Amino acid sequence: MKANASTGSPLPLPANTLPTLRGCGIFAGLTPEEDREWLARCHSRTLSAGESLVDFEDMSKDVFIVQTGEIRAVLRFSVGKEAILGSFKRGDILGEQSAIDDMARSASLMAVSDATVTVIPCIVFHDILRQRADVALTLLQLLSKRIRAMNDRLSELSFLDTKHRLYNTLLRLSRVRNDGGRERIISPPLVHAELAEHIGASRETVSREMSRLAREQLVERTSRAIVLKNPVELSRRISRALEG
Repeated sequence: MKANASTGSPLPLPANTLPTLRGCGIFAGLTPEEDREWLARCHSRTLSAGESLVDFEDMSKDVFIVQTGEIRAVLRFSVGKEAILGSFKRGDILGEQSAIDDMARSASLMAVSDATVTVIPCIVFHDILRQRADVALTLLQLLSKRIRAMNDRLSELSFLDTKHRLYNTLLRLSRVRNDGGRERIISPPLVHAELAEHIGASRETVSREMSRLAREQLVERTSRAIVLKNPVELSRRISRALEG
């Protein structure tokens, strides 16, 4: 991406060089003409892996759509300690909360891999919402879905111990394997430190439990994936823990 030589700030790019907004679910109903009109008022930003997009309590109000790579929302409590609030990939929208309530950022946003985002200035975002009721409704539905997911996470923290939170996270982050069997996979595989950040535990605790699951042949780790060999059993253990 080009930058202003005197200020170093990003320059808006011509609309025809930008990805479409309609690749994001809440903007899927835009016409091609509307898409081009809004894109002309946006710009792109490229990040390297590990680079911060926005910091916690930052007062910026821009909204972002992930075009390539992965962005993670995190809360940092101290050096080396953080909680992962969510991960966002191509087509996902993020940063909308500050644009809506005009308050500081509630989490830091960081690139997990090299990434590109479309930056929608707050005023442009507001213009779209005012002019397109269907976009506003779809956004409300997305926010409701995220609230429900957060409620599930709070319930998990309240009612499950560490190992059962790990089982739940493994199931939540996995997808069905393409071979038609019962196994599920997490690909690319997360390291134990990342799993620990997801469940609010130490890396050592996660490592011990993952080793135990491997001995029980419930989980297998390869160079490309974490394989859940028996996801039904993991679900069963979570149910028993909640009933007990």
